[in-house]
Amino acid sequence: MSSPVTAADESAKPVGPDTTIEVRLFHTSETTPCQAVDPNRVRNGQELWFSQFKDRVLAVRACQDCPFVGRCGYNAVAAREEYGVWGGLSLPGDKSSPDLLEAAYRYLLAQFEQRRGVELPGLPAPAMPPTSVRRRRHRGDHRARAA
Repeated sequence: MSSPVTAADESAKPVGPDTTIEVRLFHTSETTPCQAVDPNRVRNGQELWFSQFKDRVLAVRACQDCPFVGRCGYNAVAAREEYGVWGGLSLPGDKSSPDLLEAAYRYLLAQFEQRRGVELPGLPAPAMPPTSVRRRRHRGDHRARAA
């Protein structure tokens, strides 16, 4: 099954304090579970994909049969997303340890690589964004910065 794929953002995106890599975010014209109009996917006034509650598991389940799941996970890593359900995985958010987010990024990129032949048949591999996470210190964080 081939799907129409377009790359929307071809500009260089910063991924670290001293690193810039050329990444392209994928878009599709196919209907995906997160784009479908469904009143059952809204709980507590929020969409399930960005809910703060455990009902995000419903979004994770809806992603399992999505034809875009690998590219969605790639987009999350390329855009340095920390919240929501991306590529069938609920990201840990900014209150978690960087190790958890890095593990999620590694999983999503491995999933993308595994599905690339199905989702992007015959196309060259895109630049893979790094999985390392660097977060800005909060204004109230007075701890010494680790080198």
